[in-house]
Amino acid sequence: MTQRLIVHVGPRKTGTTYLQRVLQQLSPGLADAGVLYSTDFRGGNDYNHVSAVTDVTFATEAKVNGRWTSRDGSAWIGLQQAVASWDGTAIVSAEMLGGLRPNAAAAFLEGLPAQRVDVIITMRDLARILPSSWQQHVRNTHTEDYRHYLRRRGRQRGKVPPIERQPVWDTKRNLTFWRSYAYGALVRRWASLVGLDHVRVVTLPPAGSHSSALWERFIAAVDVAELPATAPTLENFIANIGSTAEEAAFLHAFNVEAASRGWNRHRTNAEQQRLLSAGFLDREDRGQPLRLPADFVDIVRDWADADRTDLQSTQVTIFGDLSDLEIPANTPIMGELDPDKVAAAGAFALLENLEKPGRRVRSRKGGQRRAPRPVRMALQKARRFAKRLR
Repeated sequence: MTQRLIVHVGPRKTGTTYLQRVLQQLSPGLADAGVLYSTDFRGGNDYNHVSAVTDVTFATEAKVNGRWTSRDGSAWIGLQQAVASWDGTAIVSAEMLGGLRPNAAAAFLEGLPAQRVDVIITMRDLARILPSSWQQHVRNTHTEDYRHYLRRRGRQRGKVPPIERQPVWDTKRNLTFWRSYAYGALVRRWASLVGLDHVRVVTLPPAGSHSSALWERFIAAVDVAELPATAPTLENFIANIGSTAEEAAFLHAFNVEAASRGWNRHRTNAEQQRLLSAGFLDREDRGQPLRLPADFVDIVRDWADADRTDLQSTQVTIFGDLSDLEIPANTPIMGELDPDKVAAAGAFALLENLEKPGRRVRSRKGGQRRAPRPVRMALQKARRFAKRLR
């Protein structure tokens, strides 16, 4: 049996991918020193354990609604076997852990028995989480516009204090967002399973801080002597680059146009990935960052203040500072979108995609290459969709 299991609950956009990539690179040396960060539990070279947690989610609740019906449980079995056969410290990390309901979280821990279990939760302020979350929403081919998305998060949150809202978040399946980002509730959920003394919080340093600052906080919270004080350089690592406001507007327009033409999500995602991989995010003038609209800043600040108070009330040990989760009065807001720049982002993606070597594109008579119709229609409609983000 594993002597100590460290569970990194890293909701998306809380520095999780960076930490996982570091652990992946350190994995061989850590194994020699008695610390397991399994990267071959599926026979390949995974940098996180999301596939195993997906299996747990399917086994505990997704069968009811038919989600992930192709899951065969092999990733979860592989991780279980890797951890069970390890006589030392094992580290597991997955973004999906933050969104698990109590029964699924309990099933996850029961499947990885250890003499001691410690939970490390990374956290980031809502002013950075919400825009990044909608960007990911768009990249997952959804057609919901930004303002509707923010209003929906408000409806899900309700107007009662977080501690009163937690039973709803824990019960309803579709409230994954607030299960992950209502931080006091998140701590209480995992503390109810492992004890508060075994839960630690790591806040992300302020925007602009070097990534090493996050690593330093993380290793202090984990308290594993074998982890180096300085994170290795990740030569081939490219951080998850967020879309700018203009790029997100175009991708949203693309999703809407594809949906109107009856494309399924798999096809839409495949074409969207071609646009992204063609250098869409490598332009010199990419436009403004996607931020909170001005009329949402005070609303989100109230949420953040309530969550910070709720988190403090749990008395959990924090590595970093509660102030890292504040939304300051001078926080940048999103300016009005320039429809021309939205169209320019789409045109760049279109042309890069057409010129990419080996890209198959349908042709017109005379040999002119032509983009798939939804790409062209999305480009034509980008100006109109840009207004939705104002």
